[in-house]
Amino acid sequence: MDLAGPYTYGSTVFWETAAVTPDFSAPAACRTVLIVDDNEPTARALAKVLSAARFEPAVSYRGGEAVEYAQRNSICAAVVDIHLPDLSGLVVTQKLRQQLGPATPIIILSGDTSMEMLNSLPHVGATYFFSKPVNSSQLIERLETSLAGLSGKEFPTGHSHLP
Repeated sequence: MDLAGPYTYGSTVFWETAAVTPDFSAPAACRTVLIVDDNEPTARALAKVLSAARFEPAVSYRGGEAVEYAQRNSICAAVVDIHLPDLSGLVVTQKLRQQLGPATPIIILSGDTSMEMLNSLPHVGATYFFSKPVNSSQLIERLETSLAGLSGKEFPTGHSHLP
């Protein structure tokens, strides 16, 4: 699938899928996923994967701009890295949770698998955790399941559901 863009808002980058014919037979569903990762190649790769799965990625390389973007735009999920240059991904997750409410999936994607970090995730409102490198098909599956309103209790290896 071809991507049009990128378009920028501060250091937040947006891609649009090109040549997609909308399906007017089904009700419109939110497909915007906010990606928050300071590693530009990782963020771009995630955006391409999400676009190929018919999501609409909005990428921010800084936590503060991601929070600001979520205040001004409708998003249906977020994928957040822990180590960001301006704010901790834990702080970003907590602020997003306060803004978005309890139902919006917030997935942490990080190479940091320390017990301290993992134990803090439920307290800041994270929904799921994936360690880097992530299996993109598992990430897409988790987003699809979460956005479909399904609640799964068992996850394939690599997934962690946070109570």
